[in-house]
Amino acid sequence: MSNQDREIGLRYLQATYYGLPELFAEGQGEEGMPGEPLKFKVYRDVPHYPLSQRLPLSLGDLRRAFASQRQDTHRGVGPRSLDYETLSCLLYYSYGFSRHDSGLDARWPFHRLVASARCFFPAELYAWLPATEPVPSGFYHYDNLHHSLAALRQGDYRAALSAALGCELTDSLGVLFVSAYFWKNAFRYRNFSYRLCSQEVGMVVGNILLVCGVLGLAVQVHYQFLDRVLIRLLGLEEGEESPFAALVLSPAGSERQATKTLVAPAVSAETLLTEIETIAPTHIKLSALDRERCQKLLEIDQHSRLESSAELAISLPPATPTCDQSAPTLEAPALWPEELELAQALYQRSSGDVFFLPLYKPVSRATFWEIVRYSLAPYASDLGGVDSVPALELFLALNNVADVPAGIYRLCGSCGALHVIEQRAVASQIQAIHSTPAVNCGSAPFVVYPVANYGALSAVLGNRAYRIMNMECGLVAQRLSVLSAAFGLVARCSDSYHLDRCAQLLHLRERVETPLFLVAIGYERPGAGAGARYRHSIRL
Repeated sequence: MSNQDREIGLRYLQATYYGLPELFAEGQGEEGMPGEPLKFKVYRDVPHYPLSQRLPLSLGDLRRAFASQRQDTHRGVGPRSLDYETLSCLLYYSYGFSRHDSGLDARWPFHRLVASARCFFPAELYAWLPATEPVPSGFYHYDNLHHSLAALRQGDYRAALSAALGCELTDSLGVLFVSAYFWKNAFRYRNFSYRLCSQEVGMVVGNILLVCGVLGLAVQVHYQFLDRVLIRLLGLEEGEESPFAALVLSPAGSERQATKTLVAPAVSAETLLTEIETIAPTHIKLSALDRERCQKLLEIDQHSRLESSAELAISLPPATPTCDQSAPTLEAPALWPEELELAQALYQRSSGDVFFLPLYKPVSRATFWEIVRYSLAPYASDLGGVDSVPALELFLALNNVADVPAGIYRLCGSCGALHVIEQRAVASQIQAIHSTPAVNCGSAPFVVYPVANYGALSAVLGNRAYRIMNMECGLVAQRLSVLSAAFGLVARCSDSYHLDRCAQLLHLRERVETPLFLVAIGYERPGAGAGARYRHSIRL
C-alpha cells in the first residue's frame, strides 16, 4: 500500500465527484435501520474526568482568530498553560453538544456547534495532554454527550507522538486529534462517506482554529503524520476509524514554527509501533463497518497513509499570485466596526430546515463582505508554514447583494478583492445546478463554491491530497457558516450539485478544477418546516 499510487486517488475522485450516479447505483443504506450507529461515541470501563460545567457565555470577537494565527499579533497574550477551565471551554466550544430538538418535525434531534450532514457526526475529537490538574497526562476522547474526558491511555508518550507528527512538543500545551469514524456516516452513504467525512473533519478543524484564536492559543495544523502510530496511541479500531488531522497547541507568542522537525535517520511507523503497547478501549457499539460494501472507502484510506518520517517533510510550494491587475475588480469596504461575538454566532449557526427555501431578500454589501473576506485567511499548518493559505480558490455567484451587480466572481487571495468573471442575472442557473429540491439556491442572495486543482495537489501529496483538499474545503465552509450566523444568516453546505453545470457557470477548466462544495447563504423563511419542532439550547 502506497500513498504514491496516485491511480487509486484519481479513481476515487472520479467516483465521488464525476461518477456519483454510478456510485449511488451500488446502493445506499437507510436511516432507522437496526443497529444504526449511535450519534455519540461513549467509552465504557475507562476513567472519566468531568469537565467544568460553568463555561463563559461570551468569548470575544471571532475575527480575532484570523489575526491570532500570525504569531506576533498576540505575543504574550493568552493562557500560558492549558488549565482545567481553559480546556473545558476549548473542547466545548470546539465540538460541544449544543441543542436538542423535540416535536413531530424533529427529524434529526441532536445538534453540535459544528454542522453535520443529517447530524450523523462522524468526526470524533481526541486529545493528548501533559499533566493538567486534575487530569493526568495521556490520551483522551472528548465525550461531548457528557462534556467529559474518557481516558484511553495514560502516560506521557511525548517522544513517540513527536516522531509520529514530525514536530517538537517540548513546549506544547497539548495536541488535539480529529478523526473520521467512517461507519457513523457510511451506514447510509457507504463509499461516498470518505468525501463527507473529510469535509466534516475540516469543519471541526476550522472551528477549533476559531475558538483557539479567540482564546489566545497558537495552533499549528498537521495533515501529515504516521497514521498507524496515531491509531495505536489512541486505541482506534483498524479500518473503522482514522485520524485525519492533529492540532498542536502552544502558548500565544511562542516561537514555534509549523515546519517538520525530523529525526535522522528516518524512523518507520513499524519501528515506533513496537514501542507502543496495544490497547483496545471499549465503547458502546451497535454495529460495525460493512467492509464488503465500503471497499472503495477502505482502499483510499489505506492508500493515503504515511509509513516513514521521511514522508512528513512534504510541503506545498508557495501559492503564486493569481491577481490579474488588468481584470475588473470590486474592492472590499472598510471592516465591520462592531464586535461579532463568537459564542453567540456558534449558538446561532444553522444549516436551515430540511428544505432550505431562503427568503428572496437582499444582503447588504457590508454584511456580504464581512462574511466572505476572511474565507482564505492564512493559518499555520505543515503544508506551508505559519502563513499557509488554503489550497483552494473561492468562486461566488451573487444573486441579491445590495449595490453589487449580480454575476460570477472570484475572491482573490492575493489582493482581497473580487475579480469579475461576468456580470449578469444568475438565479436560474444557480438553481439548476443544485440537483435536489432540498435547497432553493435561486432565492439565496449568494452562493459560494470552493474549487481545487486535485491533479496539482496529488502530484505533491499523493492520494492524501484527496482528504486534505476536502478538509481545507470544510475549514473554509466553517468560516463562512459562523460569520453568516453572526449576521443572522443561514449557510447551507451541500454536495448535491451538477458538477459539469457548476464548472460551466464558473468558467472552470473541465476536469482540472473541481468544485468541492456548494454553500448557499441566505435568510431563513420564518416558521418554515418548524411549526411542530422545539429547539432546546444547551448552555453549560
